[in-house]
Amino acid sequence: MKFKATFTDRGLRTLEKGVCPALERHGKACHALLSREDVHLIQTTMEADGMLICARWDIDVLFEPGTYTCDSRHQNLIAFQFELGLLRRVLHAAGANDAESLEVKLAMRSVPMPGDAPSVPKPFLTFTCRGPNLNMVQDLPISKPHLPAQIDRLVADKDLAQLCPYYVDLQVEGPRLQAIVNKMKSISSTLTLVTTKHGHLHLQVAVEQVQLATEVQSLEVLPADVAQGAHPLSAATPEGRLNEALQNEEASEATVQLKHFSRSLQSSHLTQPAQALCGIGEGQSYVHFMFVYKDPLGEAEYDDNISLSYKLPVLQEGDG
Repeated sequence: MKFKATFTDRGLRTLEKGVCPALERHGKACHALLSREDVHLIQTTMEADGMLICARWDIDVLFEPGTYTCDSRHQNLIAFQFELGLLRRVLHAAGANDAESLEVKLAMRSVPMPGDAPSVPKPFLTFTCRGPNLNMVQDLPISKPHLPAQIDRLVADKDLAQLCPYYVDLQVEGPRLQAIVNKMKSISSTLTLVTTKHGHLHLQVAVEQVQLATEVQSLEVLPADVAQGAHPLSAATPEGRLNEALQNEEASEATVQLKHFSRSLQSSHLTQPAQALCGIGEGQSYVHFMFVYKDPLGEAEYDDNISLSYKLPVLQEGDG
């Protein structure tokens, strides 16, 4: 089993400044899944408080071309678990010492045991920072490499979910929505959200006799033909427009934990996507956040070499 690579500047930046801080808001631990085509960081429902989160990089975005090696007996896939905070410290140290390059490889180290017990070999990611006057090595402890059955479960998880019938783009309204959600936290721990094919988002919290609801309009809808085929709304009030969209079967509704929705919005702020797409799955089975990015050095409108997706569990009636 071999893994070795040298990070790109863009890969380091997206890891340290964006994805790692975003994932840490959901849990301390994370799985890495390495293949010869891409790298995934995955937080399963066990690590992310019931959510399923997946970040993905194409190999040539995260690592310098020609430096990457990934060999194993199980379809050349390697997976292991690690702590996000430890990785952030390593990445921060590389930047603080003005390293010109940062290499990483999978290694085994003999770890002394208490008393007279013999040393035990344990796996690490070994990071080497290099520069004109710098050659610093840091070891990050990881779990034992996952067995084939564990790897296969992560491969199934990384696809998260089928795409939703349609999405609304929340990126432009992110700060406003975060302020609204912060106010709603004082009322309830659960949030009902409705997306409509007209580009409206309705948020509502209620407990006993207290209710707070808001409507955000003029959101971009994807695919675009979904909005083009929607019936025009004639109601003059948010409640009327919501009821009209529901009656025309041109709206999707789901109830989620408010903290899950709030943290998803915060991840948008941390990673700065071009689009923050929010959709509700078929049968109101889950809520899907899909963040879409641009390559700062490329001319393409969107970059599918980097992605970040969240699957939020939907609460059923009676769930707290």
